[in-house]
Amino acid sequence: MTAEDVKFSLETWQRPQASVSVSGPALRGAVKSIEVLNKHQVQVNLHSPNAIFPHLLSWVEGDIGIVPARYFESLSGSTFEEKEEAFVKAPIGTGPWKFVKRNVATDIEFEANLDYWDAARVPRFARLRVIKVPEVSTRMNMLRTGEVDLAVMDSDAARSLDKEGFKIFVTRNVAHGLLVFYQCYDPRMVTHDLRFRRAATLAIDRQAIVKALFPPISPTIGSLGSLSAGGPLTGPGVVGYDPSMPTYPYDPKEAKRLLKELGYLDNPKTITANSFAFASLPEGPKFIEAIAGYWEAVGIKVQIRQVDLPFVAKKLSANPQGFEPPGEAGVQSPWYRPSGLNNFRVFAVSKPDMKTEVEKARGLEAGGAVSGHCDLNKADTLYLDALGIMDPVKLEEAMRKINRETYDDYWAVPMVSRSEAWAARPGIVSDWRPVHLGPVYVRFETAQPGSAVK
Repeated sequence: MTAEDVKFSLETWQRPQASVSVSGPALRGAVKSIEVLNKHQVQVNLHSPNAIFPHLLSWVEGDIGIVPARYFESLSGSTFEEKEEAFVKAPIGTGPWKFVKRNVATDIEFEANLDYWDAARVPRFARLRVIKVPEVSTRMNMLRTGEVDLAVMDSDAARSLDKEGFKIFVTRNVAHGLLVFYQCYDPRMVTHDLRFRRAATLAIDRQAIVKALFPPISPTIGSLGSLSAGGPLTGPGVVGYDPSMPTYPYDPKEAKRLLKELGYLDNPKTITANSFAFASLPEGPKFIEAIAGYWEAVGIKVQIRQVDLPFVAKKLSANPQGFEPPGEAGVQSPWYRPSGLNNFRVFAVSKPDMKTEVEKARGLEAGGAVSGHCDLNKADTLYLDALGIMDPVKLEEAMRKINRETYDDYWAVPMVSRSEAWAARPGIVSDWRPVHLGPVYVRFETAQPGSAVK
């Protein structure tokens, strides 16, 4: 890996066409220029101080992979897009595994990179095959029959497999469950009214939902779900988390009062609740069912629409966003992102195709993805104020300020801080060390063979 590879990769991920990257918009807004100083040094010049830039380059919060420049240029094709398609078929990376082959949308196979620079992370298993199996019941049966050795499970499955003697590994706090009032910055939406969003929040007994969906796997492992103090996108391990902050209470009486004051109960409009699942939150549809029940109990009309994630993603990325009045909602699953500020960027601030007054005044771009806040100019202001703070102590206080000043906006509802359980066949995997506080840096190379592995 050379400095030229780093420069090429950062410039590639900044391209507007790189829509698969959540970090791309932030890179485009932050990076002024990139200079290669020598074979192993690259200098990235930013438009202004940027507290989240290092986080964009990490696999705990970001999704920026290094693409080898010379190899990419050597691939067949006369255009960038043609070379990109060729690269997808035969990728090369910088990690402890080497690509072998894949069947698109089915499986991908790797072999151990025995020459990896970090001897402590050279894989102990010779090969790794990652298989796409959407149904948890199928994954359970594949473990039982020996078709797979390690599989991600939901809470109920992990509890059953633990009783059967399978080894359970838990990655703590990989994602938030977040009820989002889509496009609530739009005055056409009933969710634009603070009273409605507050009523919809107070109507939900979040603790009862978490208790029902995430019973303890065992006395020693505990539960995969918990509720944290404060508002959206915060929790233990996140910069700015304040355990003394209040949490949204369950108060259906006040919810009904607010809806009556708003006049909603006299002319109720139907909210569309989009039901879909994430890999990091397979319980998404169950959350929607529970939320709809609580909303109907206070007089909010709801229709549940079964969709898939790409359906919602298309609406989020459209310009303008494609959600329809009188209002839509859904349970998203943000990565935990311990910096805090990066998650606020992804979910709260304006997208690149929106220009708020503060962005115009400062000549900066917030670079959001979801644009979930009800007042995008306010969200952008709070974000850009914090973005230039490089002192960790002052940045911590800036994050606490964001949490305090957005708490009463009810722009989204924290439903759970979710951990992730994986089950392993007895005797196959004796130990494994994925990184906590994120769902993607699983580090399969740290898996240690068990006694049954010859």
